[in-house]
Amino acid sequence: MQEQRREITTAAGFGPPIVETRFEKLRREVPNFIRKNRRLLLRRAFWQILPQLAAARTRKRVLIDDGVFRFVGTHHKVMTTYFSAVLKLLGFGLGVPYGKIYSDHPIPQKRLVLAMHSKLSLPQLAPYRGVHIMRDPRDMIVSGYHYHKWTHETWARRPDDNGISYQQKLNQANKEEGLFLEINHFIFFYRDLLENWDLDDPDILEVAYEDLMGEGRDQIYHNIFSHLGVIDRDLDLAVKLMRLFEAGSRSGLKDGKVSEKSHLRSGRSGQWKAELNADHVAYIERELGSVLRKFGY
Repeated sequence: MQEQRREITTAAGFGPPIVETRFEKLRREVPNFIRKNRRLLLRRAFWQILPQLAAARTRKRVLIDDGVFRFVGTHHKVMTTYFSAVLKLLGFGLGVPYGKIYSDHPIPQKRLVLAMHSKLSLPQLAPYRGVHIMRDPRDMIVSGYHYHKWTHETWARRPDDNGISYQQKLNQANKEEGLFLEINHFIFFYRDLLENWDLDDPDILEVAYEDLMGEGRDQIYHNIFSHLGVIDRDLDLAVKLMRLFEAGSRSGLKDGKVSEKSHLRSGRSGQWKAELNADHVAYIERELGSVLRKFGY
């Protein structure tokens, strides 16, 4: 007899949202942006690509008027800030309206979109061409746990009915308990989405995060934007942007090195093996085993 599926909730608070002024938001985001991109302005490649982006806007192309909705779907701790920077600049160069969404639908005039959590009602957006970036859920959980303990994102500081935020709960708990909180948060937010994700959709290119960290990533960059319909000099420009915004190029962080209190903490694949204990692994297998196998983990 099949075991009944457990209903799992998150410890994140759903109390009154934290309201920030524009100044407060800039004061929070600008230092983080500088930390993530501190080496970028020192690179010749950055200054060389700016006139190429400007020149690209003068070229004729089909992307603007073909009516196809193009998106890159990621997940939390799966290169969201990376693709946000690349797609925003590429959209400028191609003259295609760019937008970023979380769980809501993009406004109609946005034709190139970063779906931060891959939560899209695709039948309503057809015709579409998309790329889905997936990472080992166990690494997402570990990365999320460390990030959520210090992040300034307002949702993590939003109180629950008892006035305690998710971030406070993580910092009050020991590591074992905190990781269980993060596992449940992941399950609550992503399990249904990933179980129902269509891996056979011919209009969506599936890309593994781990491959984007490997030696053959230039070819993957090419495949991503070819699939989205970018061609010729625009395709070369897209690949250059991907190279430019690689984590090591932006922050100076060497592959595998850990930087606490950084959005780009490590990026290393397989870090879960050193962080999760046997009880964590068994719990993830019980609740997310089908997702792990579906995506080849």
